[in-house]
Amino acid sequence: MKTNTKSMKWLMVVLVALSFMACKKDKKEIVDEIVRLDIQKKQIQNIIPDQYLDSLKKLGLNINAGIDPVNLEGYYAINPLILQATNIVKDFPIGHRFTDARLKLFNQDENFGIKLIGKGFLATADTSIVTAISGSGKDFTVYGKVKSQRNGKEADFAILVSGTMENNTIRNFKYGLICISNKNNSSDANFIREGQARLVIESDQLSNRINETDFLASKNPESKLQLLSPGFVKP
Repeated sequence: MKTNTKSMKWLMVVLVALSFMACKKDKKEIVDEIVRLDIQKKQIQNIIPDQYLDSLKKLGLNINAGIDPVNLEGYYAINPLILQATNIVKDFPIGHRFTDARLKLFNQDENFGIKLIGKGFLATADTSIVTAISGSGKDFTVYGKVKSQRNGKEADFAILVSGTMENNTIRNFKYGLICISNKNNSSDANFIREGQARLVIESDQLSNRINETDFLASKNPESKLQLLSPGFVKP
């Protein structure tokens, strides 16, 4: 009986120790998660102010939160792009088709960094100044701040891309575009004004991977797509 009592006491000590270690590990994991969430939040706010992020949400852009996004590196063809929502008075009609686009995502890292190069979203080539990513499981959102130049003028835009990665293909591709800095005269016809935004979807909901050669290739100048409009211009 004495031996059994000692065994029971030892077992209790072990259980308490294991419980303490488990609680300690949980606390560390919680702290790490809070730190990572704070890092991610600051990166996103450096790209798009909260009021502009809210504007895109009101238009219907789903923001996929989370600190364990899927790997997105690759080249993608994005077409056809259709206007789904806008906050611009007398804008293009809902259903207006924008220029087909291509997307390169690369240098994704553990600190929510990812580089973005687009073709057709704003201009022939759009390179992100600052970029971040969030997401969980297969769902993701990429945040990019891009400076656009046109006819000697420039303005800054935030481009947010949301979707689901399945079998190396982006499904349910949506992107929100909002002007976050435009110091040009209000009569300037090159860009939409600060705070003006559009939500654009890929209507077939399937963005296939392409290779680098296809991404870099110039569009056929005789293509009717040249008559379509990039997403940043005034209606």
